[in-house]
Order: sequence, then C-alpha cells, then structure tokens
Amino acid sequence: MTDFGVQTFTVRKMQKKSLREAYLPLVKMGIKGLEVARIDFTPKRAEELGELISELGIEVRSVQVKPKYVFGAPERIIDFCKTVGCKNTVISMLPFSCILGGEERFYNFVDSLDAQSDLYANEGVTLAYHHHNWEYVRLSSGKTRMEELLSRTERIKIVHDTYWTARCGRDPAREIRTFGSRLLGIHLRDLAFTKSGLKVVPTDAAVGDGVIDFESVVRAATELGVDYCVIEQNTTDPYGEIEKSLGRLNAIRSLIKE
Repeated sequence: MTDFGVQTFTVRKMQKKSLREAYLPLVKMGIKGLEVARIDFTPKRAEELGELISELGIEVRSVQVKPKYVFGAPERIIDFCKTVGCKNTVISMLPFSCILGGEERFYNFVDSLDAQSDLYANEGVTLAYHHHNWEYVRLSSGKTRMEELLSRTERIKIVHDTYWTARCGRDPAREIRTFGSRLLGIHLRDLAFTKSGLKVVPTDAAVGDGVIDFESVVRAATELGVDYCVIEQNTTDPYGEIEKSLGRLNAIRSLIKE
C-alpha cells in the first residue's frame, strides 16, 4: 500500500481559487498522492495540473469523475489522465436516474460497466466505481445494489468509502476484504454522530474522531495491497482535519509494522 494521500473534494473551495495554493499545504504535510475531484477535466486544466505536480513532486493516483463525463466524454477523460500521468479513473457516484428511475435503469447501468472499463483499459486507464449508501439498499431480488453490481460485472474495480459503509451499519474492514482483488482504492473518513436539535445525525469526521476501527481498515488494506488510500472529509477546517487524520493513520501504520 502506498502512502496516505488526499481526495481533493476535501480542499475543493481552495482548489477552485488556485490549484497551487490548495495543494502546497498538503505537500508540506508530506502528502505525495492525490485523487483529484471537483475540477474541470479540460486540456487547459490538465496542462496546469501536469506542470504543478512536476513542480511540487506529487502524483495524481486517480481522478474522480461524474458518470456523465466518464460515459459521455471518455476521450477527454483519458487524454486528461495521460497528460497528468494518471492511470485510474473513478466513477464518482451512481447516476440519480438509477436511484430514482427504478431497477431497470440500475441494471442497465451496471451491465454497461465492464464494456466501459474495457474502453478505458485499451488506453491504459483502469476504471473504478465509488460507492455511497445507495448501493446498500436491497432490491426486489433480495440482494443489495452492491451485491448485484459485483455479481454482474467482472472487470470494473471498486473504490471503497469507509464512512458510507459504516453509515450503512457495515464493518468497513470486512467489506474491504469482501471486495478482494476488485478493490482499487479506499476513501478514509470516520463516522461520528452529532446532536441537531432533538435529533442525533451522522456526519463524517477526521480519522479517530468517530466510531470506525481504522486499525482494522489499515490492516485489511495492507493485506490486500490496495493501490491507494486517500483522506476525504467535508469540513470547514480541511487542512487541520487532514493533518489530524494523517498523523493518526501514520501512527496506525507504524504500529502494524512493529
């Protein structure tokens, strides 16, 4: 497993203003790898990012892209990857049409994944799918969307999200092992519960500030040789939370190596 990186959704507001100013604090923390999301995947942006990663000594390990662009503009996404030296493209989410439009649309989407994966693979890019909580809803077959996705495909890879898995009441480390060789990467963020009025609501949190056992997660990722693991969080203090998560993850890795 490579060093822990960052999913740039976490710094999306700063990234929108300046890629350099968004990524420089990460480099100073020792971050070497990024999963790039929430930018325009245009040739101009690719050239800018390509120059920046060369300057800062960082690597784009994957790009996370909305499904409409993964399927509707594959040449553009593949060219972007080639320009920045990235070998992985991740479908960001299940299309809303599959969530709201009935099971047939979901199955049509799933049945298209391997063919699209082959299209990207022919250009040297691995295609993967990132899940949320919708994939753990049961269908009329009695299986979850995730179970159906895995059983009906062979070549599409999976990017696991610890927060969404835990929020669905599942153990992230166990799910990681379930994916086995299909697993490409992991999004690392904790699950916490906060009071909102009279309710207790789930929220994502820095690693170690919630209920997830990240030692078991890191052990599972290490055993499987996962390609990359990136810290992701929706927070108003992105750099402080990233630094906190990174410190705790590195401590866990050191403990495991002993």
